[in-house]
Formats: sequence, C-alpha cells, structure tokens
Amino acid sequence: MNVDKFLNPTLDKCNDPNLLSGSQRAARKILANIQEGDKITIFGHDDVDGITSTVILYTFLSKLGAKNISYYIPNREFDKFGLRENFIQKVLKDGTKRVITVDIGISEVESIALLRKKGIKTIILDHHKIMREYPQASAIVDPNKRSDRFPFKYLAGAGVVLNVVKVLSRMTGIPAKPVYPLLAGLGTIADRMPLVDDNRIYAKHLYYNFEQSENPFFHFYAERTHGLSREKAVRQLILLLTLGREGDGKHLGVEILLSQNESEIREIYSILEKRVHDNEEQVNKVKDFIDSEYKNEEPHFFMYCDPKGVISVNYLGVATSYITDTYRIPSLVLTKWEDDVLTAEARAPSGFNWLDCLKKIEPYLIQYGGHKEAAGFACHAKDYSKIHDKLQILAEEQYKKIHNLQRESKKIYIDYVLGEDQLEVSKLREIHRIFAPFGEGNPPLAYLMINADVTELRERGFVNVPENEENADINIIFSILDKEFTIIDYELISKRHEVF
Repeated sequence: MNVDKFLNPTLDKCNDPNLLSGSQRAARKILANIQEGDKITIFGHDDVDGITSTVILYTFLSKLGAKNISYYIPNREFDKFGLRENFIQKVLKDGTKRVITVDIGISEVESIALLRKKGIKTIILDHHKIMREYPQASAIVDPNKRSDRFPFKYLAGAGVVLNVVKVLSRMTGIPAKPVYPLLAGLGTIADRMPLVDDNRIYAKHLYYNFEQSENPFFHFYAERTHGLSREKAVRQLILLLTLGREGDGKHLGVEILLSQNESEIREIYSILEKRVHDNEEQVNKVKDFIDSEYKNEEPHFFMYCDPKGVISVNYLGVATSYITDTYRIPSLVLTKWEDDVLTAEARAPSGFNWLDCLKKIEPYLIQYGGHKEAAGFACHAKDYSKIHDKLQILAEEQYKKIHNLQRESKKIYIDYVLGEDQLEVSKLREIHRIFAPFGEGNPPLAYLMINADVTELRERGFVNVPENEENADINIIFSILDKEFTIIDYELISKRHEVF
C-alpha cells in the first residue's frame, strides 16, 4: 500500500488513465461519432454505479458538443438484465449509430453481436469480471481484461467512465467538471467496492467536498442533510437514487443529477422522498418474510425460490443482503420473472466467490454476471431443481471455507491499544477523519482500552456504556460510528459480552 496515497488521498494521485487498456481507442471512436453528428445512446446499469456512470459520460459528451445523445436505464421490474429487446428495438427505431454501455456490457456477447449486425456499433465501459469471450465491440475498457496495465483492478463502473473522460479531456483540452470525482465516489461506495487506492481518493473527495459542489442537486442535498454525519447522508442519498426507476429507459436519479433547475430538483426530490418512505415498509416485510424462511432450517448456505413472485424483483437484493449481512452466510433468492423464467440475486461474505459457482452451472443459465460477493442470474423455471442440486453440492464442497469465514467474521481486529491517559476525544475524532471514509476494504478503526472507568466513559460521550452496579472498571473495544463513540465488545470482571 502507498501510505502517502492512503493518508493524503488527493485527486492528483490517481493512476494514469492512459494505462487503462482500450481507453484511448474508446475516446477516439467517441470523438469521431461526435464529429460526424451520430446519434449516441448510453446504456447504463440500473443501480447507483450505473446512474453516476451515465451522468458523468452524458454531461461530458454534451460538453464536447454531442448534439444527438440520449441515455437508457432499464427498469428491472419490466426489463430483463442487460441489453434486451425493448432497448434494441428503441435504438433501431431512433437511428442510434453508437451505443456506449456503462457499468455493464462485458457479458452481453449475443446482444452486441445483434446490434453490430443491425449496423449499430458498441463501446463497452465496464468493471465486471470477464467470464465469457469478449463481445464484438469497437472498444472495450475494463480493468479486468487480461492485457490491461492499469495498476488498480477494483474500480467501480463510474471510476472506469471517469478515466475515459480524463483521456477525452486530455485529447480535446476541454476540462472535466469538478462534480465527476464526486459522482465516481458515490458510485464506488454504492457498489461496495474496496475503499483503497483510487477508490479511496474518489470516496474521500465525495465525503469532504459535496457541500461545496457547484452541481445544483448536490448543493440542494447538502442543505437538506445539514447536520447529518457524512456517512448517513451518503447512505440516504444512495437509497434515494436507487428508487428512481421509471419506464422507457428514463430514471429520476439521472434526471435529478442532470437538472439545472431548482424547482425541477425539488419536484423530483419530493417524488423520491415519498418512494423512500413507501419502500421502508416493504423492505421490513421482505426482511421479516425471508428471516422466517431462514429460521425454518438455519442452514449454512441459504437458497430460497419464490416461484409465485411474492418477493418483487426489486427486493431480491434486499432479501439476499439481509441474510448475508445478518448471518454471515452465502445467500441466493430466486423469484418469478416470466411464466417460465426465474431471476436471482446472490450475496456472500468476503472470500466466497459466487462467480465461480455460477460458472460451473453456466449450461443451465440464460445469463449471469456481477462480482464475487454480489451476483445475479436468470434461468428457466424447469432447470431450477438441477441448479438447486448442483449448488447444494458446491456449497458442501465449500462448507469448510464457509465455516472458516463465519469464525473469521466473529474476530475483532484491534488497530490500537489505548492507555488510560490517551482517551482524548478530539484527537480520536481527528484520526477518524483522516482514515475515513470507511467501507469495503477499509473498516472503521477499532480501539482496545483496558481498565476503563465507566463514569468517565459516560462523561466522554460513549452512547452505549453498559450498566455496572458495582461501578467497576471494564475492558472495552470501541469504534466511532456515525460520529458516536460506540462500544463493540466489553469485558466485566470474568464475563465477556458482545454488543450488537
């Protein structure tokens, strides 16, 4: 690890975008399309990483002079994953000459071949693992390509797009907008990418600069969330944008980030806020339902098929994430998509590789993709029993690994042992600020303090000091979570306690 880059993560320390294989070729192709006045359509994945990727590219191509440009974000409630019939028919009808996929596309071999046959060429800007042959695209930018020289392989989709924009900026002399690193940071955090290297730079930049952003929506949102911790404000923003799915390729998350009109921003924000409120009730119902299914068996590998479609496609990720985050086990939930098609979302703790599992059952899948710990697929309902049996076998083969993961998840790694005279609240907050933001690959700092005084802890603002009738000293492990000094674990006399 580059210590200076970690402790002082400034934008000038990002890796050279020209090292990203295919970035210059993609930039040249895009500039040629703009010069010719070709119709360009950006196809983005329907999550926050895809939304921010779309906004970065759309706004910069517009700045370069693209007059005939549009975007398309599929609604997973109606559209299958990837470049499907609705989108293909739309671009054929509207005269699109160039499709640029962002945060998606690397597995779309058949769809891109069909577009090519129809006279529409494609550029792929993606960050997912390459599990099949390369699609027949004019240019492919993905740090996971075998020939790629980019030193950091865990960029989010928005990070990949930003690097291509940097190349375009160098070629044309037109500067990129200051909001782009903020958007890249938002997409990176939302996609749970490791917050190290370039990802840490973008995430840090978001946490400490969005209040000063000239983007009208960021400015509006900073005023609305004034007083919240940055961590909570970012979490709320991610949820808000996630719920912007519309129909016919439009997305309110994209629209609110593109808007320059305050009244329009307020109107869209009001719609999204209502969706957040309505969503909370549905999320709780899904969690309660899936939790009851888990507790029926309490397996070490959770797989549930909902052929009647009780769980909406939009809540598959909620269901699987809940099981994995709560019980630290791999989880898979399938629900009805069409009469004979099931769609699935899968999650797993760190170290488990869903893509390897899906690769082994590929003959039974219509399509699949994602990351090691967060993936998805579609299959014919008639093949579910075979998929179930084969995944159960794979799970048994990995049981020891899963068991080790469960034990590993219970360990608490101490970053620093504090002496009695080192509980300086302001100093610890400053250290927290330097190491933040926290997330995948960069967990919050954990401190061990021996023989802590209970009364002093309360006076210093610890939020969950345990009751202690004898007022005896205790050993504590604590972190700073959402600005609060929070005890994670403690030891009183001879008893050890876990705090959840």
